Amino acid sequence: MTIYPGSRSHPSDGGTRSGKSLDAVKYWMILVPLFAGALLAWRSHAILPRKLFLDEAIVLRFVSEELRVDGWSSYGTTGWLYRTTGLGSIPALFPVLAYFVFAATVLAAITWRGIPQLTFMTIGLAAGSLLVGAAYLSQYSKEFFVIPLAALLLLARRSVAIEVVWVTLALLYAGFVRPYWFLIVVIYLAFRILIPRMKSPWLLIPVIMIGFAIMIVVFELALGSPLTFFRTDINNALDFDRSTQIDDLISGGSFLAQWLNAGVTMLALAVPISLLTSGEPMQLLAGGFVAVCWFLVAVRVRRVTGTSGPGVLPLAFLLAFLMVQTAFEPDFGSYLRHITPQLPLFLALFVATNRPSEAPQ
Repeated sequence: MTIYPGSRSHPSDGGTRSGKSLDAVKYWMILVPLFAGALLAWRSHAILPRKLFLDEAIVLRFVSEELRVDGWSSYGTTGWLYRTTGLGSIPALFPVLAYFVFAATVLAAITWRGIPQLTFMTIGLAAGSLLVGAAYLSQYSKEFFVIPLAALLLLARRSVAIEVVWVTLALLYAGFVRPYWFLIVVIYLAFRILIPRMKSPWLLIPVIMIGFAIMIVVFELALGSPLTFFRTDINNALDFDRSTQIDDLISGGSFLAQWLNAGVTMLALAVPISLLTSGEPMQLLAGGFVAVCWFLVAVRVRRVTGTSGPGVLPLAFLLAFLMVQTAFEPDFGSYLRHITPQLPLFLALFVATNRPSEAPQ
């Protein structure tokens, strides 16, 4: 019997159709949250808790120049950027625009054509990232300008020249908006050099703790203050939900206390128990999502250390970011906002460390 292409008795028809069905499911798993996120961003001010927009209220006062300060101000710079780009004049459109900039970065991390090769777990994390981004980035904030930096770092995985541009722009962001990004860039470059040379992923633990020791010494010598001085200063100055405030577990300002607190705080940021027990559904879901992301980083880090593959850059940045946040992050609510623009880098790391055998054929 002759079998013609397209015949119902073709032996590969079942496998081909099954594969195409799975691919379609994966694409729909991205498309549904993509458009749900757009709807959430569009209606964010009516749906989401008002406390998410407290920072936006300050930013908009600087955009309109209702508020001005003499000299440097991170809010002043942010307001100037929104005025100069014209984004400050489209408040009704901006939430959706900001969301789609983030969504484009998420899609760049997983690549549209690469979706069929992704595991369902990675697809689920991409879908979750789209929804978290819709909630935490659909307002005027300093974090909007971090999204292009994340996108540029994705491109830098294939070009040293682009990485140099990223470092330059990250330093400009540090100089004009968030000074602690200077420290992020320095630690990123250190991890960028060390990770490919590590024989074991376990070496990251002493490297991180040595990094904290160096940070403590630098803060004491250069600034004359403990490592968590800025976090404490912010907590004393701002009015926010104290239930999610980040405090040192060990009292005292000795070197040992600061060093141990840094390690404990880093773990607390990776697994934000305060959010998981806050009783607020949005914080619980977002906190749980972030905890899953960091858990997978811990599981997959062994696939990155000792290599020069595409996972090195996102891992180096994410570790640098987390280390610095232990010193500067005032509360877990702010932490969610600050880490959301970095979610595409988590996805890039997961895609880079995905094994072919893990993806259904």
